[in-house]
Amino acid sequence: GDRQTVLSFLSGKQGEMYAPQSGEITGLLKQLGDEMLADQKDMIATEDAAVQAYEGLMAAKKKEVVALSESIEKGLNRVAELGVHIAQMKND
Repeated sequence: GDRQTVLSFLSGKQGEMYAPQSGEITGLLKQLGDEMLADQKDMIATEDAAVQAYEGLMAAKKKEVVALSESIEKGLNRVAELGVHIAQMKND
């Protein structure tokens, strides 16, 4: 049964057991292709959104690092100034 159908299909003969379904197969392949293309577009859009979110987060974190670095620098300068002031007070 199945073997004869396959052989008929491969040989190009359309015997009693084989009825061409190429239109139906083409339709299914087109539908699969359309679904895959839509899925690919969705995945690309999702990835683009994730990249934008990541870049936004990194920009915010870089600003935060700059602000914190400035704060640390100010704190260190203040400690140094106080150290100098204390040393001057001891010498007086």
